[in-house]
Amino acid sequence: MAPAATGAPAALAAPPPNPAPPEMTVTTPDSSPTATTECDFYASKPNHSGSRMTGTGGIKTCSGGPVACTSEADLEFCNDFSDLWMTAGTSRQTKCAPPLRSSTAASTCENRPGDPNVAWRTTTVGTLVSSGGSHGSGTVHSPVLYVPCA
Repeated sequence: MAPAATGAPAALAAPPPNPAPPEMTVTTPDSSPTATTECDFYASKPNHSGSRMTGTGGIKTCSGGPVACTSEADLEFCNDFSDLWMTAGTSRQTKCAPPLRSSTAASTCENRPGDPNVAWRTTTVGTLVSSGGSHGSGTVHSPVLYVPCA
């Protein structure tokens, strides 16, 4: 007789680790060989309130006089079935810092008692263009927030 499995559910796998810190400096050459243009991009840990999730990211500072900047904040959750990050909300902005330039992506979720925790994070994709025409970009991931809201 074969042993029977008991009714304890298997633990869900942890989401993939964040591949980058929550801030990143992107540097590009400027019009002269010794000058550079740089911007610091960031992604904040998501916030949860009731049935609303938000994630904020953007450009913290810039130096060297970039002529164009963009940043996109994506609110993402980890799909337990595929183990991939899926985008739940997106927001964009197109101004250079200073001052701080940010955008907030939002989504609604259903929070039912007994639901398993879902992993949420903010991802910021930023791009800058220097006065010399060079460009640079980077992607930043926030720390993960675990909440029973899907």
